[in-house]
Amino acid sequence: MFKFLETFMVVYKTRSFSLAAQQLFITQPTVSNQIKQLETQLHTELFERRSRREMTPTKAADLLHQKAGKILDNWQEVSEQITHLENQATPKIRFGISQTVSRILFSKIARDMTDNLPEINFDVTVSNSEGVLNQLETYKIDLGIIEKPLVTKNIKRLSIGKDQLVKAGVDTGIWITREPGSGIGYYTDQYFREADVQPKKLIHVNNSGLMRRIVSQGVGQALLSNRDVPDGVQTTALGDHFSRDFYLLIREENATDPVMIALAKLIHQTANNVNPVE
Repeated sequence: MFKFLETFMVVYKTRSFSLAAQQLFITQPTVSNQIKQLETQLHTELFERRSRREMTPTKAADLLHQKAGKILDNWQEVSEQITHLENQATPKIRFGISQTVSRILFSKIARDMTDNLPEINFDVTVSNSEGVLNQLETYKIDLGIIEKPLVTKNIKRLSIGKDQLVKAGVDTGIWITREPGSGIGYYTDQYFREADVQPKKLIHVNNSGLMRRIVSQGVGQALLSNRDVPDGVQTTALGDHFSRDFYLLIREENATDPVMIALAKLIHQTANNVNPVE
């Protein structure tokens, strides 16, 4: 049941089985089957399928969406309490971070947390920006750090630092970008519109490290953080409007928690003092 609810939350947000499948890293038939089983258990239809690409939530789906997040949160809390029943568990934070954050920022956050907040344990999951937001909304993580300017209800977004994008690589007519839902993909699309770029070939890669290595081989161009450009790769400045923020995402219900406040302060300090990637 809980797996079905997690899938439902993503489908409700994306209004798409295929997009939900991408963000959950499962197949589209699996998403469809889980929603069908949930509808069977609830004896109601959750989405009106007007076409292959158009879905509208029913009133039952609207109600379920209001309640499902709290149900998942309560289940996670009970599960963790049972897991740590026989010992006094120290605070544990589940981070969700984008791939760019994982490359140029989070290792420094981990170091500073270990030095300054050693009592806090933490786990880390890497996804794209929209995937991180969905994980936060479905209570799979406690804090998110992304670079795409996403806004949603009941999630507080705090700017914690700046990152400058540049155009990197050789102009072969080929562009390398990330998948839909990623921060780099979002800004690459914006650049194409503004510069009226029509690539001869567009290569989508769902891993920032691989995209960086392809650029370093002279295959083509990509937008990269100026702190993540491979050695020897030529760059072109893009201007202040391609200076993006790093954002800390937290559920509003947790924003006043002392542990979260201490973490937010530390993360902000680290993000504003981070050096180029090693």
